[in-house]
Amino acid sequence: MDKIKHSDSPNSIIIEDVKESTIAVNVNGDVREIRNELAELKALLQNLKVQNVQYAEKIYNIEHINEANFGFVTGKKAFNELLAKELIEAIRPHSLAAQRFLNLVAATPGWESQPHISAKAKEVIAYSFVGVVGIQLSKLMAIGQEPLSDAKQRKYIGKCLDIARHCLSLMSAILLSRLWDDQKVQPRDFDETERMSLSAFFNNSFELSLLERLSFLQTLHCIFSKQENGLPTPLPEWPAFAPALKSGSTFHLACQTMARLDERLDKGQYSLLDCFEAEKQLAQFFRSLHFLANYRMASIRHIGYQEPRNTDARYLHRYSALGIDNKANVDAEKVNCTTETAQTEAVLLYRGDHYSDYINLSPFVIDYNALSFEHGAKICFYRSQAIDGDILEYLFLEDNSLVRLEMQGVLKSDTDLNELMMEKEKHKALNLDRVVEQFMDARRCLLGPFHATTP
Repeated sequence: MDKIKHSDSPNSIIIEDVKESTIAVNVNGDVREIRNELAELKALLQNLKVQNVQYAEKIYNIEHINEANFGFVTGKKAFNELLAKELIEAIRPHSLAAQRFLNLVAATPGWESQPHISAKAKEVIAYSFVGVVGIQLSKLMAIGQEPLSDAKQRKYIGKCLDIARHCLSLMSAILLSRLWDDQKVQPRDFDETERMSLSAFFNNSFELSLLERLSFLQTLHCIFSKQENGLPTPLPEWPAFAPALKSGSTFHLACQTMARLDERLDKGQYSLLDCFEAEKQLAQFFRSLHFLANYRMASIRHIGYQEPRNTDARYLHRYSALGIDNKANVDAEKVNCTTETAQTEAVLLYRGDHYSDYINLSPFVIDYNALSFEHGAKICFYRSQAIDGDILEYLFLEDNSLVRLEMQGVLKSDTDLNELMMEKEKHKALNLDRVVEQFMDARRCLLGPFHATTP
């Protein structure tokens, strides 16, 4: 965080109070009232030959304040106001609730600064975005409601960056899953740059940075866009999204700015202005990823089979509907009795109201609780390989804690599978082993046999 330093100028400028139309400014003990306008404040500082102004125990260089962040600095605009306004408008094409909300507030200028109205927009945003993204946005909105403090600023910037990272990882998991399925049917060769990028994902010992995740997504897009590869469009919305991956696009620039914010956060060099910048860039980010409001996620926990005498056969799916629904349920457990089946112990991404047509995101995204027969969902994204062995490390999105999966080898050639699955702990170990096996299979399929290197 920025250290408060006294200006070398003999004049001490402190903003003491901010009202709708005026600002009370203390100049060397003399309180003056000026209009609540940036031009007015700048004129005062220029007249006094001062660069810095103090407000709420923070000192700002007037050159770093512009019309976009002035209201945020002076408290006229609060956390999440810009984000709520941008996101509710971005998802309008995909959300009937967003359309209805915007129709209702069409005649209410500045509705985003009215808590009783903006709260409803935030609810709609949280339950409209796909699974884990909606939950993380809800957490960001909650941080914005906390009293102003240094901890709040750190958490807010960090959560904005987390959401961007998780979205990039989710997009990569979608393309990687599609690529793996197609590669098993029709093998294709990758050039050296593509192989290096795939290897950096599968064999990395460190978590990919935000820009490295963006680069990996760009590589996957290049693989899909090559006509000779004969790969289908990964998502219906992909052709419209693809230009955002080009260098210099608004999306690309937002990622670069957030990466710089990440460096500042790591060094503790953040301020209130950085909170506004993080919010602004995340809003820019979602202008390109608004279509994630078209999708849902489900964790398939168990599929049973029912065929009572003289009746049609049915499959009984027990699953968690991941994310927040319009009744504020989080990761609600549901049952679906259907003639269709689905891949088990998997996290599915699908469009619309049902997962009859889906993308299986596992083993890149897993529900650890479903695999270990625990209540509720525990969604984890693959992060890296452990340094101390061939162990997969997953990031639990709820608290950014690590989950490590190491091959136990419980299913041997002479093992009775029926007996093994009767024992809960062994059955759990089998489920986790299968995740590791799937990951290794994806790696072999895309990169060929893996040969560990020694230092």
